[in-house]
Amino acid sequence: MRLSKIFTLAAITILAASMALAQQASPDKAAVPVTSVQGPSAEQPKDISIYGEVKTVNTASSFLSVQYYDYDTDEEKDIQVVIGKDTKIENAASIAEIKVGDWVDCIYIVKDSQNIAKSVVVEKEEAPPEETAAPAE
Repeated sequence: MRLSKIFTLAAITILAASMALAQQASPDKAAVPVTSVQGPSAEQPKDISIYGEVKTVNTASSFLSVQYYDYDTDEEKDIQVVIGKDTKIENAASIAEIKVGDWVDCIYIVKDSQNIAKSVVVEKEEAPPEETAAPAE
């Protein structure tokens, strides 16, 4: 009788261990988060970052033309970036203060075949530190 209890206890232990291992190997479907796919519109546009020189400023149409270096293709490229009402502009109050020849760091997304700027940082030259005169003796 005692031997049959040991075999029963061993069988239960082995069964429980195999069930635990089976759950780890293939998780229960209910535990996997379900995400709904609504087609191409459900995909978020990817942020793209460029740094380059402003070649054109069109305040009427609210866009900048920026020449930048594309490291993937190893060539200079031009791109038009639309400045919208949600675009954050740093170091300039508005698009009207951005000038041809300024250098900008721009983060944009491609939406409806347009390059929509999320942020534009205008590079400003720092003033050289003022030299202090040596104290007179």
